[in-house]
Amino acid sequence: RLRRCRDILLQGLMALPSIETALPMGGMYAFFHVDGRADSLAFAKQLVAAHGLGLAPGAAFGPDGEGWLRWCFASNDPQRLRLGVARLAAALDL
Repeated sequence: RLRRCRDILLQGLMALPSIETALPMGGMYAFFHVDGRADSLAFAKQLVAAHGLGLAPGAAFGPDGEGWLRWCFASNDPQRLRLGVARLAAALDL
């Protein structure tokens, strides 16, 4: 189930322009970076307030995480991941 959810999320993220991500080697989280969004906390706050998309700012995981966001893909409903990617696309005006 986690592998399927991971694949759904990563496929959706990789289809969006200006997003950098990598295949997680384990766990339930994917890190990704959006070009032009250097302040991960401000971007995470914007996403939750304006688009209902709750992602963790990379800065919460140390200085190397700044500019990145962390997305948990452990879901019982893969459709929620697709909806989240659609919300991210809307936030990026894609």
